[in-house]
Amino acid sequence: MGALISLLPLSMKSQEAGKDDFSSHFFVQPQAGIHLPYNSGASSPFKVLKPAFGFNAGAWIAPVVGTRIGAEFLKSGMEVNDQKYSFDYCTIDWDLLLNLSALFSGSNNPRGKLYLVGGVGLIKLGDKDIQLTNQLVHNAKATHNLRAGLGFEYRLAKPFSISAEYRHNWCGDDFYGKLNTNDMYGSLMVGLTFNFGFDKEPYYTPTLQDVERAATNALSLYEQKEAEVNRRMDIWMKRQSGESRADFELRTSSDKIASMRLENSKEVSTNMAGNRITTNLSGLQYNQSTGTLRANFTDMPSISLNVPYSDVSGIDTKNLKFSNTVYDLYPGDKFEVLYTEVLNPATGKSYTFIKQRDVQTVQNTGFVPLQAVQQNIINTNSLQAVRDRTVAEAKNRQVLSDNTTINVASELIPLTNGKADYKVSYNYTVKEGFSVKEDFAPGKYDAANSPASTAMLKIINESLNTDFAQYVKAGKPVTIKYTGSADATPIRSKIAYNGKYGDINDQPVNINGKADKLSVTSRDGITSNEQLSLVRARSVRDYIMTNVSQLKNSKITESYDIEVSDDKGSQFRRVAVEFIFHEAY
Repeated sequence: MGALISLLPLSMKSQEAGKDDFSSHFFVQPQAGIHLPYNSGASSPFKVLKPAFGFNAGAWIAPVVGTRIGAEFLKSGMEVNDQKYSFDYCTIDWDLLLNLSALFSGSNNPRGKLYLVGGVGLIKLGDKDIQLTNQLVHNAKATHNLRAGLGFEYRLAKPFSISAEYRHNWCGDDFYGKLNTNDMYGSLMVGLTFNFGFDKEPYYTPTLQDVERAATNALSLYEQKEAEVNRRMDIWMKRQSGESRADFELRTSSDKIASMRLENSKEVSTNMAGNRITTNLSGLQYNQSTGTLRANFTDMPSISLNVPYSDVSGIDTKNLKFSNTVYDLYPGDKFEVLYTEVLNPATGKSYTFIKQRDVQTVQNTGFVPLQAVQQNIINTNSLQAVRDRTVAEAKNRQVLSDNTTINVASELIPLTNGKADYKVSYNYTVKEGFSVKEDFAPGKYDAANSPASTAMLKIINESLNTDFAQYVKAGKPVTIKYTGSADATPIRSKIAYNGKYGDINDQPVNINGKADKLSVTSRDGITSNEQLSLVRARSVRDYIMTNVSQLKNSKITESYDIEVSDDKGSQFRRVAVEFIFHEAY
């Protein structure tokens, strides 16, 4: 009991530091469990184990402190001369409760409650039914009781809780008679608690910081700003000593009043904002089509800066320096940046943001995360290096010349959910008159026999197995578009198809932009330029699926674009490939 009372100062400290509302309330608590007799003459209390029932009524008067009056009753057991006996008992106790969960967690109203019990009481004893003459066992009618225990209560809902509790009781020697000294027993109980009579106003002891905050923040930030602006305007609106009426009226015209009020509003808001633009910076995004860098903040509207694409790779979010920032503050305590200068120390380049009044600061479309743009720059440079190395090797072997140009490109495609698809495309062109040697000969369709196609496919293989392997992941969706083309030279006799890519039956295609279906079989051969274009595209697919094995584990969607030129010429016979890795960023 003394230990519980000594902890009351800590209780008050916990109440002052509490974060949750608490309302003092009453409770009733029926219990049921087992009675464990100790020093009862038995070698183990479990040999004379008995059921027990209890009932408590009390109140929590503070988050940490409660009190209750309770009763426990039924049977106790004992053993004399190897014979087991039982007798009735009933104890009435007054307990003090200490909520350890609230004391040490700093919460005024924890859902789970670990608590200590300390109490005193009186035990009423029934006759001991012992059929022996034994001077050590007598039928005293009452004895005192001291007890301490530990319990845990869990709130199912505001009125209802369940609990488990163990209490250890020290009672007078009359409890078991004179069999032993220091008579004692234990009670292990479970209960259901019903809480009621909550105060109308929740309990909360304000801290010193709460009091100071209430004194200084009686007004919202916006109201504080407006009060200071009004004070300044009142001073400014007064006619100055020696100022003529005409000068005063000129100085305080409606336009100049509005202008002065705006300047005061910006100055006061800026002083109140502190370094908010830096501390609340949440990320950067870039729109490549408009050359716009967007800075996002946790509690302010975004701002946009005109940043050339060539400057993007040198921007580091952590090192950007904002200076000369001007803010305004609006109802709801909403700050907004009106002006700022941004310096990138890595390059020494600076950018300026000026908010245009009554104009939306930043459009929400076309933006992707800045780090994705920077990674794309790295990928593009790497892709072009693979292209240049592959083409140089082909030129050294004299299978390609400067008349063939292989193009590679990568592009981020912004999505409405804030993510981005990643498109990587490969194609080539061959000057007129050189395609027969460096690309497809008339009527030929196997990409392996086209030096330009072979070089392009080698670039695809190397890039997808190295730098772009991070986007080719198992289970990730990817769309692959194969393009095959032919010129307008008519096919006057059937071109044999060796079936290398299997018979193609009703393959969905887009022929010059229109949806259609094509079939090519080894039996019927190739009789149209559309079929020839399709087989050229299928030869590219066969190479990719054979050499980029990890693509087989992706969720692939394929499409075929068939292009047949209205003109004749070898320069119109070619293939191309486009990959779209969905939600890569």
